[in-house]
Amino acid sequence: MTKEIIRYVTDEPKFARDASNMALINTDKNAYTLFKARRSDTDKAKLLHDDVEQLKSDIGEIKSMLQNLARG
Repeated sequence: MTKEIIRYVTDEPKFARDASNMALINTDKNAYTLFKARRSDTDKAKLLHDDVEQLKSDIGEIKSMLQNLARG
């Protein structure tokens, strides 16, 4: 049994409605590709931020250990 796809016309040509649940779907493939690229960049920036925060923490621990060693 094949599923019949019905697209409802919207005011914007880049949007369509899914007939089964009336969800609004963006059919603009360029916008989707741009969204994926931005999300990838955001994910990379978050990972970099987390790495920097971990390095800060590690340096703080090393500094504390060195101060304890210097005190004797």
